[in-house]
Amino acid sequence: MLTGSEFATGVVGPYVPDARSGCGHLVIAIDIDTAIGKMEFGQRMDRLIDLTKAVPLAEGTTEIFYPGEIEARAEARAALSGVDLPTKTIEELRAIGDECGVGWPEA
Repeated sequence: MLTGSEFATGVVGPYVPDARSGCGHLVIAIDIDTAIGKMEFGQRMDRLIDLTKAVPLAEGTTEIFYPGEIEARAEARAALSGVDLPTKTIEELRAIGDECGVGWPEA
């Protein structure tokens, strides 16, 4: 509402090339220490996560995720074992490397 952009059904999806999206963005920065302090904020966030994950699961689901959790897990896995790339991407990177005279590291 604060951005003056569209909302609800007025926003057009990103895959509609012939329509203006109407999407708007707003970023607000808050100094947590000034508001309630990092320690209290962390404790309250941990409590919210615990309460969220304690909700009964919908049929067919195995876990509830909080925003960013899936990405954080993927980042942790990548830090330990690297990033899996599709074969086509690896081939393209090798070709670019060959064109630029950059060798490919041995596994």
